[in-house]
Amino acid sequence: MTLDDLSELIVERKEKNLSEALWSELEKMDILRERMGIGYEEARAALNSAQGDVVKALDFLEKERDGRKPCEEFPDRGQEIWENVKAKMQEFNRTKINLKRNDTTVLSLSAPLGVALAYSVWRKPGLRMLALAGAVGAALNHFHLEVDSIDKSSYNDETFEFHG
Repeated sequence: MTLDDLSELIVERKEKNLSEALWSELEKMDILRERMGIGYEEARAALNSAQGDVVKALDFLEKERDGRKPCEEFPDRGQEIWENVKAKMQEFNRTKINLKRNDTTVLSLSAPLGVALAYSVWRKPGLRMLALAGAVGAALNHFHLEVDSIDKSSYNDETFEFHG
């Protein structure tokens, strides 16, 4: 941008009474339009997807023009990761830990409760030694732990229907 272009831009701003933020947005769109040969709508969409960053918008438009898939935005990946974490936590909440001896369940706990209990016991040195002694005793007496997932599909709404 030359000095004459800059002075014209200042005069144009004063004549039209546009805010600084709007002017910077228009300038960004003009940069994209000039470099990529696109219209205002496409430039605005690229800027929006790049959250106002001209360099990211240029990269996005170049990749789109070359037929390559543009990188996913971090918020989209973050949402996908969060959905996966929620699904795993829901699956974890449907899991049970069973203490068994000779195929007879002696104790059954939900997995979150079992993990919280194990963590609490492990944090206290006196309980840690007692737990280790108990684990050795349980192993010698043929006790074993079983992790079991509760199957949601076995639930049947018709079983609990009441007809009056």
